[in-house]
Amino acid sequence: MIAEQKHTRIELPQMLLIAGNGRNVGKTYFACRAINTLAKQTEVTGLKISAHFHSYNKKDVLIYDDNFVILSESQISGKDSSLMLQAGAQAVFFIMAPPEYLPKAFSAIKKYLNTAAIVCESGGLHTIIQPGLFFFITTPGAEIKKPEHLNFKPIIINNDGESIDFDIDRIRFNNNKFTLAS
Repeated sequence: MIAEQKHTRIELPQMLLIAGNGRNVGKTYFACRAINTLAKQTEVTGLKISAHFHSYNKKDVLIYDDNFVILSESQISGKDSSLMLQAGAQAVFFIMAPPEYLPKAFSAIKKYLNTAAIVCESGGLHTIIQPGLFFFITTPGAEIKKPEHLNFKPIIINNDGESIDFDIDRIRFNNNKFTLAS
């Protein structure tokens, strides 16, 4: 019997990571509000990660691999990654990678992520990254569809469609590290 290999997560204190309890729970809304607030005081890089491949413009390809694609967002549109750019991020990258190739894709993008604040929307990155802050967005009273997220002790935020139960101004970024003010 082969023992299961435990992976040590990479510490990335300059990352604010956002996962959610499914689609349309407010992940991008929260990411954009965080970017907008943070961009007033520091450089922010946006990162959107999807386990699924979407159509894309070949001119936006930063890195192409047989198993993943990384785009540098430059278009103004309604796409989540474009909304991050419009919210004030200096650069936004969109990674499309199945879960088994996410470590390789993240390794490839790391050289483009400087010590600036990184606001990342991803449902799977928490398994390989220990971020400065980890948020989990859900709707009030909803059954948790992916309870494994809770093993990583995220800050749970409820979004009822009209407001979130979290004060975005509590997020601090100092010395290349995210923290929360009381």
